[in-house]
Amino acid sequence: MAKERTGYTYQDSKGRWYARVTFTNEQGIRRDVKRSAKDERGAIKALKSLVRELEDNGERSLENANMTFAELADYYIKNYLHEAVYVGDRKVSGVRGVTEALCEVKPLQRYFVKRKIRSITYGDIRSYRQSRFQTPTHIDINRYKRELRTNPKAELRSTRTITAVNKELGRLRRMFNIAVREQWLTRNPFNNGESLISVETHRLRILSRDEETRLFAAIDAEPKRAHLKGISLLALDCALRRGEIFTLQWSDIDLERRTVTVRAFNSKTARSRTVAMTIRVYQELDRLWQSSSQNLDALVFGKLTTIKKGFGKALAAAKIDGFHFHDCRATCISRMIAAGMPPAEVMRVSGHTTLRAFYVYVRTDMDTAYRAASALDAYLAQASETQTIGTELIH
Repeated sequence: MAKERTGYTYQDSKGRWYARVTFTNEQGIRRDVKRSAKDERGAIKALKSLVRELEDNGERSLENANMTFAELADYYIKNYLHEAVYVGDRKVSGVRGVTEALCEVKPLQRYFVKRKIRSITYGDIRSYRQSRFQTPTHIDINRYKRELRTNPKAELRSTRTITAVNKELGRLRRMFNIAVREQWLTRNPFNNGESLISVETHRLRILSRDEETRLFAAIDAEPKRAHLKGISLLALDCALRRGEIFTLQWSDIDLERRTVTVRAFNSKTARSRTVAMTIRVYQELDRLWQSSSQNLDALVFGKLTTIKKGFGKALAAAKIDGFHFHDCRATCISRMIAAGMPPAEVMRVSGHTTLRAFYVYVRTDMDTAYRAASALDAYLAQASETQTIGTELIH
């Protein structure tokens, strides 16, 4: 039996015009949806729009016409931002970093509050992005308070990063995509203009061999930094991410075969991979194993959440500026490329799944620049020699 779809316009006792459409939903429940208009002509136009939407997008589209952003956010949090669920080593739903994800959603909830999702435009999203760049972080505010003690005229400066704002916009785009899929929206407002997610300036820093020597000397000089040696070596020689290193168990370490296995649920890309050890990585892990309780279920480096403070002090002691721990991974990848390994093989080691993401980590230093110049010199010399031989043969 065809679902009932009728509609009409009317004017209430106060002279306001409305369009109303009546339909029976999938559960057999009779529903009415109405929209206001300025005059009778507008009401007729609104009625045609309601009927067309009902025919094109179905009952759910009309039933949720008044959905607010708060309701969409609640749905997203409940159904998508729960703890990750695994089948074997594969993540099938949820997210690993629930706290981080919730922090990215909260400013969106505060900004759009009770706005109906259908009323949020491309311009609204652009305004949100601009406001976030102008909103100082807690670090900015604390720094400002410290500056006020010595300089009463100090100004509050916002240094919120493009990456941070992009993450929030990525969440928002995802939420609108879900709304479209659930037929609560007919179109994602992100698609109504140029990309609102800014192109990030990627880091170019890698560690030189001299800096590396100074770094490990600084680590060895302070017993409290001993754990940083193995962690740094795994990043510099095996291209492991910080989270992958922190979650390594001794069962993931095969000292006989000299391999390190990153489990799928510990990997950012949810794919397992096995990486071979360099000699110095093997020696350090063997030393740690011999001095440990030799419990295969134990974490290699114990329970760690961050090494930012300790690593920062080691860098300061080694007089190394502008370097972050994650740059160790980029250093490893760049060294493998410089050693002549094909990108496809390096990606298997690093765990990248796309060339676009991979090439962000392929960085250059002055050695690369000199090698490029030498390669061009050799090419030009060979080309010149070939041209000379060709000329001689002609004559």
